[in-house]
Amino acid sequence: MSEAAVTVDRLSVRLGAFALRDLGLRLGSGEVLVLLGPNGAGKSVTLETIAGFHRPSSGRIVIGGRDVTSLVPERRRVGLVFQNFSLFPHLTVRENVAIGRRRRSEPLRGGARVPIGDVPALLEYFGVLPLANRKPRDLSAGEQQRVSMARAFATCPDLLLFDEPFSALDARTREQLRLDLAIFVRSAGIPAIFVTHDYTDALALADRLAVISEGRVVQEGSAADVFERPESAFVARFVGVENVLSGRIESRIGDVLRIAVADRIIYARSAAADVSQTPVVACIGAEHVMLRLGGAPGVDEADGTNRHPGRITALTNLGPLTKVRLDCGFELTAYVITREVRGGGFVPGAAAYAEFDAASVHLARGA
Repeated sequence: MSEAAVTVDRLSVRLGAFALRDLGLRLGSGEVLVLLGPNGAGKSVTLETIAGFHRPSSGRIVIGGRDVTSLVPERRRVGLVFQNFSLFPHLTVRENVAIGRRRRSEPLRGGARVPIGDVPALLEYFGVLPLANRKPRDLSAGEQQRVSMARAFATCPDLLLFDEPFSALDARTREQLRLDLAIFVRSAGIPAIFVTHDYTDALALADRLAVISEGRVVQEGSAADVFERPESAFVARFVGVENVLSGRIESRIGDVLRIAVADRIIYARSAAADVSQTPVVACIGAEHVMLRLGGAPGVDEADGTNRHPGRITALTNLGPLTKVRLDCGFELTAYVITREVRGGGFVPGAAAYAEFDAASVHLARGA
């Protein structure tokens, strides 16, 4: 990573029984860091501490080259977007966006490719210029969140903080706002921290990803790294890996490991040292599993192709895709094109087999 625009160094804070412990984060200019974790993990507390609402017991927060650890929130140059919009009900859309601009005395930034601090241009960019004279009560949820985001950019922030801003929105509005936000943040060159428990948001927005559990970062890296190579069963499940199977390494054949899962063998292509009887977790994305009706052909161990016969136990229609669960001595989930499912044969109780390559099996630790 290039020189950090934002550094959070060994940050600790205690709120009642909950504590953030030695939290460390770094962001470059225009980079989006997504904090992903379950409810109560500490995501919002992290944002609130960076914004200045909680005083840390130790650690440092540096934003835009300034140590802001001891500064009050209004002096940190941080734009904060909440999930509940937090618009002033007595002000118009234009007044809500302009209020932050009026309270900052420094001139507008020059040379920006996007209209940071330019209220009319921000209203236009976020699609609320025709609504400029309306009050928040006359806006839809999506329109209110667009106003909230425009207001955050109007303050010329050095850092943007988003606390689950899409949680109250319908799916179509959520998807469009995600796209608009990603383009705008990167064009503006402003670093942003985005909090969510929805891994779909994380996939769409993140340059870097930090998974938080019980006040600690349990894995951090590029979005691709965390999603494709989770380090533990917890992270794998939380980022949406459908098949997380406990097993033990039995032996190696060339670069293929034999993993005992229930009473079956799974093949995983790995350069890791062969430590027989080592407990591992085999992580297999449902998108890597091919499901075919009928009985499974034989398996060539050296080939490393996994083929597991079983019976279909459940189907869930997800629109273009259908999630199909198969009992093959262990539960396995695959995605099948819904058009193929409707063609017949894919019904509970039907015989089928799952096929996936050893290279699509990622091995992680169990906790």
